[in-house]
Parts: sequence; C-alpha cells; structure tokens
Amino acid sequence: MKIGILSRGPQNHSTRSLSEAARAAGHTAEVLDPFGFYLHIGGTGNRITYHGKPVTDIDVLLPRLSRTTAQYGEEVIAHFEWMGTPVVNRSKAIATARHKFRSLRILAQHGLPIPPSLTVGSAAFLENAVAEMGEYPFILKPFYGTHGRGVMLLDTPTSLTSTVDALCDLHHDYVIQAFVKEADGVDIRVLVVGGEAVAAMKRSAPLGEFRANIHKGASGEAVTLPEEYTRLAIKATAALELEIAGVDLLETNEGPVVLEVNPSPGFEELQSVAGINIAAAIIKFATEFAQKNKRL
Repeated sequence: MKIGILSRGPQNHSTRSLSEAARAAGHTAEVLDPFGFYLHIGGTGNRITYHGKPVTDIDVLLPRLSRTTAQYGEEVIAHFEWMGTPVVNRSKAIATARHKFRSLRILAQHGLPIPPSLTVGSAAFLENAVAEMGEYPFILKPFYGTHGRGVMLLDTPTSLTSTVDALCDLHHDYVIQAFVKEADGVDIRVLVVGGEAVAAMKRSAPLGEFRANIHKGASGEAVTLPEEYTRLAIKATAALELEIAGVDLLETNEGPVVLEVNPSPGFEELQSVAGINIAAAIIKFATEFAQKNKRL
C-alpha cells in the first residue's frame, strides 16, 4: 500500500517515525509537501498534480499539518477526499478541531465537560461576563495556536480588559477561560487512534510556568488512565469526527475536563515515556481504514 504523509518536515520526529513504521510494515511511504500540490477543477478535468505530475496512486493520506501549512493543507486534503482517496483525518474535522472555540462548542453540544469559556467582540461588558466564570486569573488563548504560543495568564481586571480591548482593536480572536488552580500546572495528554486510547502521559509545567506544553519545557511521564479519562478522551475525539487525536485533559475538583483536541499531535515525548510504538499503531489503523474506505 502507498501511504502519503502530508508534511513539510520530512525530518520531523513524528513524520519520520510514520515513514519508518510504514516501511517496516511492508508499505511504501512518501512525504508530500502541501505546497507542492496543484488542485485542478474543471477545464481539462478535475485532478491533483504534485510537482507537475498527476497523483493517482496514493492509497491513504495521513495529514501532519502545522500552523503554517494548515490553511492550504486543508484544501489539499479536501481535494484528495473529493477524488476518492481515504484520508485520516478529514479536512472538515481538522478545521473544526483547530478552532479552539468552535471545537469547545461541539464538545459541549455532546455533553462533554469543558472549562468555562468565553469569546467576545468587544471589552464593553467584559467584567460582567467573566464574573459568571469564576475568579481571577483567567487564561487567554488564540482561536488557532499550538505549543502554548500566544497563551496569556491575566490576573487583574485592568490587565484582562486592556488586553482584550487591544486584541479586539487588532481583530484578533481569543478564547477566555477560567484558570483551573487545582490542576497546578499539570495536564494529561491522551493519544486516541481509531477509537482506542493507545497511550497517555502526565505533563507537568516547569517552575514559574503555567503551560504544561513540552515545547515550553514541561516534563512528561507515563500514566495509567482511570476509565473515566479514557472514555472522555475517546468521546471527545469522536465528537469532533477525528480518527487520530491528541486529547488534553485537565483535572478539576469536579473531575476531568477537555482542554483541547489536537488533530495533528506530535508524539515523540509520548512514545518515549510510554514505551509504545505509536507510529506503528497509526500506520496499522490507517491501512485498515484505507481497506474499508478504498475508492471504487
């Protein structure tokens, strides 16, 4: 089977691991730069070309999109879907999961627990709105973002109002969330593949940091999940119609909540601490998915 891995980073750990796992399982793997595709509609025919040559032999596409490749990459994925190629994950699901507020709305619609969250178009009535969410401090997150970039912790009415006012003037969209003090800089990352939680780790923020992101210096350790956590991660992935996802959970006094769901999760640290060949699990699922959904 020929597996296309949609990524600009052939030396990225997750991309490289997927390529190696595909070859180890007897498949052919090709890393494809999203910006190398031309997407044709009408005229001489509907087709996809890559570096000027028609693409007709990809059996399944595995997207690994970054912040810079996501917008055009989603169009590439949608075109592959339209042409009948099985894709894991699909373009609509990726776009929804990447949008932090929209994805929280969908999770809430499915009855899944999330932190109290708010987005605003102006700071005019901000104090009244946040009073319903709890006490200071509050977290601000951009609608789109990874690795903790652009996330702010604001601990006074003045800092929150002035920041939100400036962001609205700049037409930048942010989510405001209650800060979960009891989490104490710790979250749980769960990797879900094909409806199964295959690995999990606890991420702890370094001293003086509130973000439990590996890219911000957090440390990871393997963890055995309680059944409640496993079910929640799997339900969150299904609610956003993803086949593969990294689900971030936060422990609160009322139980776990879904912080966010990543449709292109990196897994270098998780694979290391859990001692599980995550790339092999993804390749196995992708090839089985392709067999079930192959074009006629």
